[in-house]
Amino acid sequence: AGYGVCHVPSAPGCHRVTCVTWRPRGTRRQRLLGAGGPELRAPGAAAAGAGERFRLRTEAAGTVRLQLGVVARNMARFGVAL
Repeated sequence: AGYGVCHVPSAPGCHRVTCVTWRPRGTRRQRLLGAGGPELRAPGAAAAGAGERFRLRTEAAGTVRLQLGVVARNMARFGVAL
């Protein structure tokens, strides 16, 4: 389990997106027990840029490969240019 952020394409069609994930690095005891691990108090911090996370001790949690189908309906209404 971990956190990751990736951009969803605004162009219609089928897209493959890779999302790199990370997780907070727990204490040695938490890592040995392997019971869920630490979580962020404010999950919105996961969407912050890397510069905002500089104080957190993190470790890589792998990658997630997504295949997304994007439909361009009413995007102009929300300010998304195609």
